[in-house]
Amino acid sequence: MAQASGEAADPNIRISQIYTRGGEAGATFQNDYVELFNRGQTDVDVSGWSLNISNFAGTPPNIQISSTNIRFFSSPNLIMRPGGHLLIKFGGSGSNGQPLPTPDINLSPFPLSDVGGQIILLPKDKTLPFHYCPAAPDLTGTVVDYVGYGTAICYEGTVAPAPPPDKALLRVAGGCIDNNDNLADFPLASPNPRTRLSDLTPCGSPGSSVIEFGAPQFDVVENQGVAQIMVTRTGDVSTTATVDYIVSDNSASERSDYTTKLGTLRFAPGETQKIVEVLITDDLVPEADENALLGLLNATGNAGTGPRNSALMVIHDNDSGESSNVIDTSSWYVRQHYHDFLNRQADASGEAFWINNIESCGNSVECREVKRIDTSAAFFLSIEFQRTGFLVYRLYKASLPETLQRPRAMPRYREFMRDTQEIAQGVIVGSSDWEQILEANVVRFTNDFVYRPEFLAVYPPSLNQVAYVEKLNAQAGFVLTFAEFFELSNRLMAGLETRGSVLRKIAERQNFSDAERNRAFVLMQYYGYLRRNPDHLPDSDFAGFDFWLAKMNQFGGDFRAAEMVKAFITSDEYRHRFGP
Repeated sequence: MAQASGEAADPNIRISQIYTRGGEAGATFQNDYVELFNRGQTDVDVSGWSLNISNFAGTPPNIQISSTNIRFFSSPNLIMRPGGHLLIKFGGSGSNGQPLPTPDINLSPFPLSDVGGQIILLPKDKTLPFHYCPAAPDLTGTVVDYVGYGTAICYEGTVAPAPPPDKALLRVAGGCIDNNDNLADFPLASPNPRTRLSDLTPCGSPGSSVIEFGAPQFDVVENQGVAQIMVTRTGDVSTTATVDYIVSDNSASERSDYTTKLGTLRFAPGETQKIVEVLITDDLVPEADENALLGLLNATGNAGTGPRNSALMVIHDNDSGESSNVIDTSSWYVRQHYHDFLNRQADASGEAFWINNIESCGNSVECREVKRIDTSAAFFLSIEFQRTGFLVYRLYKASLPETLQRPRAMPRYREFMRDTQEIAQGVIVGSSDWEQILEANVVRFTNDFVYRPEFLAVYPPSLNQVAYVEKLNAQAGFVLTFAEFFELSNRLMAGLETRGSVLRKIAERQNFSDAERNRAFVLMQYYGYLRRNPDHLPDSDFAGFDFWLAKMNQFGGDFRAAEMVKAFITSDEYRHRFGP
C-alpha cells in the first residue's frame, strides 16, 4: 500500500519476504530477515529509509508489544535497481539452519517475533504517524508498505499467518503484486533470501504470472442452472500454478440462490484460463436480481492475483406472478438433490430415473411421500456420495482430534463442501472414465491433506513411520488388526505407501465406515438440506443432532423407521429455502 500527498512515498519498493524463525529447531536459516524488492522501472535510493517494527510476545489476553524504528544508511547511497532485492539481517533464536547470504544491512542481534508482528516500511526522513493502522490510512505519504502477521493488531486487509521454522512469508508474483491484503499477498513458502547482488527479477519479465477474473461481472439468468466464471492466467505460464477461489453471499444466499462453491484451481503449464461453474437455484419466487461476491486468493507457483481478484456474480430473476414452492415438483426436487449432495448438475439418465421413481405413484399421496423419502436417502447412500462426501468425512474423523473450532471432530460445513467438491470434480458415476477421474482426485487430495498445517501439527514430520500409523490408528478407534498395523508400517518404511495412502486405507476400512455411517448420515441432513452446521442458528448446540443420532442408533440405521429423512425434507427450515 502507498499513500501520496506532497512528496509521495515511492510506491514501487515492497516488503517481499519476512522470515522470523532463524536459529530455531527445524529452521532453514540461522537468522531472521526482511527482504525488500523494487517492482518499478527506475532506480530507487533507499538510504535513510526505515523499518518500524512492533514485536508481539505471549498469547491473548497477555500480549506484550515492543516497538522500535530502525533506519538504514549507506554512503553515498543505497540504490535498488528495477527487479532488485535488498536483504536486511536480524537476530536469531539459536544456531540451527544455514547462514544467510551476506546481507545488505546487518541489524543483528535484534530479532523478529515468531508469534506476531507489524513491519512498516517508511521512506527517507519519515516517521510512523501516531496510532497508524492501515484501516485508517495516513494521508501524508509516509507509509510505503505495511505487513502484519500472527498476533498483529494492525495489518492490511487480513492478517498473514505466523510462519513455521521452515517457511517464510513471500509476496505473491515475486513481489510484483500488491492486493493490499496481507493474507492474500503473503502465502507461506520456502525462504529464498536475495541481496542486491542477486539476479534481477523485474516485473513483467519471464518468471511471473498473474491470475485474475476474466471480467468484473458475470451474469446468469436463474433458469440457466449454472454460472460460468472465467479465471485467466497471463505472463509466464510455462510452470504450474494454483489459486483458491471463493463465492460468498451478498444479496444472494448460498442456501437459496446458488450452491456453496469454493476450492482450488490448478493451472497446468500452458493453461491460460479455467472455468468455475457455480450451480444456480431456480425457484419460482418473483424477486429482484441478486448478486454474490467472487474472490481469488492464495496464489502459488510463480503466480500472484491481479488487480481483478474480485468480481460479482449477478443472478437475474425470471419469475413473475404468484409464487409457489418448487420443492413440491418432482423434477425440481430431484435436480436440487444433485446440487445439494453431489455438487453437480443432473445427468439425463439419472434425473429421469429418480423423477419416474416418484411419478410412478400417480396421485397417491402416501406413495409419493415414501418415494420422495427413499429418493432423497438414495443420494447419501449412492456410490458417488459414499466415495466422495462420505470419504471426506472419514478422512477428517480418522485423523484430526476434536478442537474448539471443530467440535465432535467432524468437518465443518464449508470445509466439507470445499473438500467434497475437490474430490468429486468431474465425477459422474456411470460415465466411461469416472473411476479413473475419481482415483486421481482422491490420490491428489489425500497426499495434499497430510501436508496441511493442522494435520502436521498433530502428525509432525519428525514422527517416525511406526508412530505415525499407530497415532492414526488410535484416532480412528483402533480399526486395524495387529497384522494390518504391522504391514502398513512396514510398507510406509519401505516407501511402498505414503502418509496420504496410509490415511486413506484407514479411512476406507469397512469397520471404520460402519462405525461412522449413522453419525455421517445425520450430519449430511444438516449439510445437504439445511446447508449449515448442526450447532448453528436456529440451533445453538448439538441437541438436535444428538436426538437424530440416537434415533438412528435405536433403529439400527433404518432411516425410515427413525423417520429422520422425512423430518428434514418436510421441515419448515428446508421448505423455506425455496419458497413459502
